[in-house]
Amino acid sequence: MTPTKPHVRSKRDDDLVLEFGNRWAVFGGGSAEDIFVTFGWTEAQYFERLKVLAGRRFPPLDDTLRHRLLAVCAERLQRTAHPPSPASKGHVDDSESRLTPR
Repeated sequence: MTPTKPHVRSKRDDDLVLEFGNRWAVFGGGSAEDIFVTFGWTEAQYFERLKVLAGRRFPPLDDTLRHRLLAVCAERLQRTAHPPSPASKGHVDDSESRLTPR
């Protein structure tokens, strides 16, 4: 199944994406759940859109915020493209060490 893309974009929608990005940037971006609840988009869809908006040179963003948003987008898009393995999250598969009933 292919994720659906947002169909209609307005300046207001773009403003909301930027506001959300600005509010959550210091925390590394909003959670996948918050993004879905707010926009109905996947993480990847949201951060791709934010990357486009933050990359534009228009007045509402100063360069510091622009660079912060672009860095968050790069990090989150990298994570969504290459999710960490369970071992890297500290998960240890101990199924081999469990005793099986006889």
